[in-house]
Amino acid sequence: MTTARDRLLGFVNDPKYHEVPRSELEPLWLAAANEQLALQRERIPVLSRLAQEQGVEEIRSLGDLVPLLFAHSNYKSYSDSFITKNRWDLMNRWLDTLSASRVDSVDIHGVTDQDDWLDALKGGGHHVNVTSGTSGRNSFLPATVFDRDFSLANFDQELARSYGEASNDRVVVILGPQDGPHRSVRHFRRLADTMGRPGAVFYLTEDRLRLADMGRLARLRAAIGAGTAMPSEIAAYQREGAARQEAMARRLEFIVDKMTQYRHEPMIILGPWAQMWTIVELARARGLAAGDFHPDTRVAAGGGTKGADLPPDYLQQILGFFGMDPTDLPNAYGMSELAAPLAGIDGAYRPPPWVVPLLLDDSGQILIDRDSGNAEGRFAFLDLAIEGRWGGVITGDRVTADFSTPNISIALDSIARYSTAEGGDDRLTCAGTIDTYVRGIME
Repeated sequence: MTTARDRLLGFVNDPKYHEVPRSELEPLWLAAANEQLALQRERIPVLSRLAQEQGVEEIRSLGDLVPLLFAHSNYKSYSDSFITKNRWDLMNRWLDTLSASRVDSVDIHGVTDQDDWLDALKGGGHHVNVTSGTSGRNSFLPATVFDRDFSLANFDQELARSYGEASNDRVVVILGPQDGPHRSVRHFRRLADTMGRPGAVFYLTEDRLRLADMGRLARLRAAIGAGTAMPSEIAAYQREGAARQEAMARRLEFIVDKMTQYRHEPMIILGPWAQMWTIVELARARGLAAGDFHPDTRVAAGGGTKGADLPPDYLQQILGFFGMDPTDLPNAYGMSELAAPLAGIDGAYRPPPWVVPLLLDDSGQILIDRDSGNAEGRFAFLDLAIEGRWGGVITGDRVTADFSTPNISIALDSIARYSTAEGGDDRLTCAGTIDTYVRGIME
């Protein structure tokens, strides 16, 4: 029997999915949300507790979804001591409270750090997604093989829309690691495997990105900032930092060498805007002229500027340097919590039909719903494609939503982090409630 969820997922191959009216989607959303709630509350301990406490037995309107949404921060609610004291058994138990499949029995023999733990989980069939964790604290999002494959299938379609069918005839430059635990790394590899010409794929680093190293450096930075680091630790940190900078500088020069060598061939350059700007500056310093690239060269980037000091017109300068028309820039709004991003189509970010887009007030407690016009608020959603965890999430993003389009769309330049806009931590009431449920279930 075809379920409402099946019908929504069936839009995956429809390039016109953004034209499906909300009036047609909403009955399917409610039916599929109830299907998922009935299934996942039996599997996910925290969702079961939350639904019981909120008295939600059935989702009759989109407003009924709001009290069932998890905060984005709930997926990093583990205690730091679990990691620093190698209590991987407790990390298993913590993740188990949020997972739709049992994690607590995963074999942790020989696990010594977060990377070993992720490998052990993967060996047990748990394909956990990890956020960037630039602060040193990562979110761990339970995922299944279906979640992994569905995400890659969507990415393949993005590649086809942006670069044409897979042909393995492009020079590919990835301004990131060749291997690592983040989903973005897996997608970069997919692009290289499907579009890259053998022998003409280049990464910023061929070393595996390790969470343990990032966490150790973040903790040391915090200790230095707090004045509690030992002089020997500070000296070691400075030596390591200098060595990393030297190695990165050499690798960036290598990347510019390859860009110069292949500049008259079709090339795909993918990476963060800050590093994209750095290679443009290095290339200019060598005398490379703007526009001296093959007309089919394409660049793509995301993730914001990560606090880098870039000129206001950095985007225009980068695109102009590579001779690329801004209309050819692939654009999407995504995050690790989503199976697939909201694609940039016709001047706005459009959610796929299996994502129920929700706009909440700043507190994340009240649904904002209109028949037309624009409204600003906190972006939230229920991703009905997710199997490994509950797909309902309240994000940390303030956006402007347009209710006049067939489905709610997000204005391209409207996205801002609450933590940045408010000058501090983004605190959601539901985050503390769910974290309390997690601790209670673990105890």
